Amino acid sequence: MPTDRAEVSFEPMAERHLPMLLAWLSEPHVRQWWGDPDVELGLIRDGCETGEVDGFIFHIEGEPAGYIQSWIPSQYDDEAWAGELSADTSGVDIFVGPPEMTGKGVAALALRSFAARLFEKGAERIVIDPDAGNHRAVRAYTKAGFVPFGEWIDESGRTLLMELTRTEFERN
Repeated sequence: MPTDRAEVSFEPMAERHLPMLLAWLSEPHVRQWWGDPDVELGLIRDGCETGEVDGFIFHIEGEPAGYIQSWIPSQYDDEAWAGELSADTSGVDIFVGPPEMTGKGVAALALRSFAARLFEKGAERIVIDPDAGNHRAVRAYTKAGFVPFGEWIDESGRTLLMELTRTEFERN
């Protein structure tokens, strides 16, 4: 089980990671919230290639543990809630890949470490948008310091909007 002092590292997404990502996206605990593995893999690959997202494989103590990406929500017209956010707000998406690593604090640990990187690069606020029914994710994000600031309801369901500000991050 990771501790707050476990080493977290980030490796930029590369073509060689695609088979591992597909395997993780096919795991029931990921597929439930991310959708069709082939579609999601294509979106990740395309987003990283075009620069729409900055994607990484994150490692805990040197072991590949999941995928994390950042993006700028204000650049997306198809996310109605995101258009109101400032350009210095980063969006984050994450999943823990290996099933044996779930429920052990891995996501919270990776998010805190990734948030530090984003704040160092100038972000003032970081948002994450889990499905409101994904209680495991909401708990992990809360543990990482994110707090709810709203919700969005559309045909796909209810999305909880959560944020972590630079000020709050620096306090903890």
